[in-house]
Amino acid sequence: MVALKWLLVILGIGLFGSAGALVVYDVYVASQLRRLLKSEAEGGVGAATLLPARPLGPLRWQRAMQLAGLAVVVLLVSHSIAVVPDGTAGVRVSQIWGVRPGTLYPGVHLVTPLIDSAALYDTREQIYVTAASNFPKPDKEVLTVQAREGLNIGIAVAVRYRIDPRRLDYIHANLPADIGGEVVAPVVASTYRSLAPNYITREIFAVKREELRSKAAEAIKTRLESDGILVREVVLRDIKLPEEYAKGLEGLLLKEQENERLGTEQEIKAKEVKIAEL
Repeated sequence: MVALKWLLVILGIGLFGSAGALVVYDVYVASQLRRLLKSEAEGGVGAATLLPARPLGPLRWQRAMQLAGLAVVVLLVSHSIAVVPDGTAGVRVSQIWGVRPGTLYPGVHLVTPLIDSAALYDTREQIYVTAASNFPKPDKEVLTVQAREGLNIGIAVAVRYRIDPRRLDYIHANLPADIGGEVVAPVVASTYRSLAPNYITREIFAVKREELRSKAAEAIKTRLESDGILVREVVLRDIKLPEEYAKGLEGLLLKEQENERLGTEQEIKAKEVKIAEL
């Protein structure tokens, strides 16, 4: 159908060109005939017989208008065809009534030419990604939050989402064109920044990391769904702690692991002693 639409456009333009060429040809022939008759009349040879009362025939205006009218009809038919490709959906936008209700799913649809147009949206899954730091290169937006102690923590998040094709009329009328950058990004950042102060840094990094991700995912899904954006998954990819704190925490964790190892060895020795006494 896309080929048919472009074929109709080419045909309409060709018909317009043919109408114009017909008029130009008639004007050219008439001018040449007038020049020829004038030159022969000035020669004085049969001037009376060479100059008839109407030396020029009428231009073929009627035929040209018919071709132009047919071209207009063909172009209107081509503009009434709206093709929605796979992976997209559309919504009718009227010059008179604004956004029309209903969704145009992949396929061929008819719209009112010169009044309605089809605005297309990508309905495939999109991924919004943040970085925990700008190292090695700041190719993604850096998301930082503050823990309960006031320390800044970098969080790398990936959000898989897609727009709801059933709500395209609302999305087109109310949301900006850059949904990922102007809608999804602020919601993700504000959600994590509002939840992070409920945890200390160590909890975010270790024991309550999944709890933070789960609460953030639920809040993000709820907020974006109200705007016609469906969230499939929220992934907490990485956490970047302040460098000095990370070194201290690493040392503390190593010490705890060593204490656990020593405690386990002591338990084993105590069991061996009890077994030997028996």
